[in-house]
Amino acid sequence: MKEIGKVVKIEDDFIYVELSKKDYCSKCWRCVEEFENEDELLESDDVDYDDLKVRQVLALRNDKGIELYDRVEIEVSDNIFYVNLLIEFVMPIGDFLIGYFLGYYLSLYVEYSQPSTNGLAAGAIFFTLSFWLARFFSSDILISWNKYPRVIRIIKDISLGDDAAGCKF
Repeated sequence: MKEIGKVVKIEDDFIYVELSKKDYCSKCWRCVEEFENEDELLESDDVDYDDLKVRQVLALRNDKGIELYDRVEIEVSDNIFYVNLLIEFVMPIGDFLIGYFLGYYLSLYVEYSQPSTNGLAAGAIFFTLSFWLARFFSSDILISWNKYPRVIRIIKDISLGDDAAGCKF
C-alpha cells in the first residue's frame, strides 16, 4: 500500500511525516498522534485544548536527503498488521506460557512451594519482559524483515518547480 504524506519535522537522522488518518493506518501501529501546534503549547500558558488539532505522524529514516515540508510517497507492507500482531501480542502470550510451565515444573522440585502460584509469577515476569522488549525492538525487527514503512520517492510540487528543460507546467 502506498501513502502520501508531508514532512513536518526533521530531527537527527529521522523525518516525521504527517499522514491522513485512514482505516488501514490503525492496523500499522507505527504512527503516533501529536498536537499540530506543539511549539505554541510550550510557549503559552493559556491554551484552549478544545481547538487543538491532532495529526498522525510517522517517524522514518532520512536517507534520501528529504527536507522540511517535502511531500513523500511511503510504501507500507500489506501484511504489516499480521507481523505486528505476531511480534507484539502472540510472542508475549507464548512467553507467558513458557514462563508458566517453567515456573510450575521447577517448583515441583522445591519442597515448600505452590507450583501454580510460582508458574503464574514466572509467567507474568516472562510476559512483562517479552511485551516491553517486543514494543521496544519491534521497529528494528520490522526493518530487518523489510516490513517497516519506507520512503519510496519525493514528490515534487508542480506549481513550485520547473522541469529539466526549464518549462513550467
